[in-house]
Amino acid sequence: MCENGPSPLDLLYFARRVVQQQAERSLAEIDRWIAAEERKAAALRHAAERDRWRPDWLVQYGLNRRDIGWLHRGDCWAAAKSGRCRPVTREQALDALRHDVPACAHCQPAAELGFLD
Repeated sequence: MCENGPSPLDLLYFARRVVQQQAERSLAEIDRWIAAEERKAAALRHAAERDRWRPDWLVQYGLNRRDIGWLHRGDCWAAAKSGRCRPVTREQALDALRHDVPACAHCQPAAELGFLD
């Protein structure tokens, strides 16, 4: 090796720094992956906890929160989308149908309740 070039020891220290930087980058990337997976797992746990209790029947209210719009099954996608629903018991659901609250056309709660006009 020529006199004015880096020494073998300098080259080894350089190689060590490069490997250390690569390892730190790799560890940082793996840490990001772990954090993302932990967030996904937490979101799944949260969704499972939220969905664990789902009412059997929902009454959807109008925009003013006083007028009753529709009766839904607890798992109706249209009810979940509206965000203006409150859970009711089976008796309350039947009573709503008796008082001419319309049943949702998507989930058809009247059929499941056995309500005949």
